[in-house]
Amino acid sequence: MLLVKSFLKFSDIHGVGCFTAEDIKAGQIVWKFDPVLDVEIDETLISTYPEAIRSFLNMYAYGQHDGGKKTFILCGDHARHMNHSENPNLVEAGDGNAYNIAARDIKSGEELTCDYNAFDTDATFKLQHHQ
Repeated sequence: MLLVKSFLKFSDIHGVGCFTAEDIKAGQIVWKFDPVLDVEIDETLISTYPEAIRSFLNMYAYGQHDGGKKTFILCGDHARHMNHSENPNLVEAGDGNAYNIAARDIKSGEELTCDYNAFDTDATFKLQHHQ
């Protein structure tokens, strides 16, 4: 769940992007996993969905391994539109919690970016097929 005001618009990176509607300070928590808003889906359920839903999840959910099982996380807000960057302005907190923090000060109106390789088990596939 995004903890800052955001909006969507066309992105120079890819398709639609998630942009901040407020200034963000370096180190500020910008996103955290919230099980009420963000949906965790067991990998075994994906094949039971129609192709349209599988395609949607392939684009917008990210994969992760937890205790030997693979799950997908679908963000329930604008965070699902966050695009990849090799030099992202959001990074994993690195403390074992599911938080993203600002890597630097971010000005209102800037696109929020993350490094898919830092958290998405399917990052390589997505970066080859969706960019």
